[in-house]
Amino acid sequence: MRPIYEIDQDILDCVDPETGEILDTERLDALQMEREAKLEGVCLWVKDLRAESDAIKAEADKLTARRKALDNKIEGLKVWLLGALNGEKLKTARCNVYQTHNTKLNVIDEQSVVNWIQTNYQEPEQFLKFTLPEIRKDAVKAEIKAGKEIPGAALEETESVVIK
Repeated sequence: MRPIYEIDQDILDCVDPETGEILDTERLDALQMEREAKLEGVCLWVKDLRAESDAIKAEADKLTARRKALDNKIEGLKVWLLGALNGEKLKTARCNVYQTHNTKLNVIDEQSVVNWIQTNYQEPEQFLKFTLPEIRKDAVKAEIKAGKEIPGAALEETESVVIK
C-alpha cells in the first residue's frame, strides 16, 4: 500500500490549482476510496492494539490477584507456625524455622507526633519528610475557565483521536 502523503498529493494533482476545477473525477474518486481504505486500516489496527493491551492488563490484574492471595496464604501459614512452634526452633535438612523479635513504630496520632517533633527540634527534617501539596487540576481548571488568572497555570487546547 502506498503512503497516505502520496495519495494526498495525487488527489491534489487531480485539481487545477488555478481554477479549482477537477481534472479527472474518476481518478479522484478512486484515490479518495484508496485514502479511506488506508485510514480505515490504521483505525482497525489501533482497535486491535487496544484489544491486545486490554487483554494484557486483564491478565496482569489476574496475576496480581493470584499473587496477593498467595502472599496472604504465606502470612497465614507463618502465623500458624508461630503458634505451633511456641518459641521452639525447627531445623531439618530442608528448612530452618525460628522466631525473631522485632520492634516497629506504631503511630497512633500522626499529627501529635509531627507537632512534637516541630516543637522539640530546630531541624525536623531528620524526622519528617516534606512534600509539595498536590494540585487538584479540575478545580484550578474550573477557576481559570471562570475568568481567574492563576500564575503558573494556563489552559491548553489539545487534540485527540477517538476510534470506536
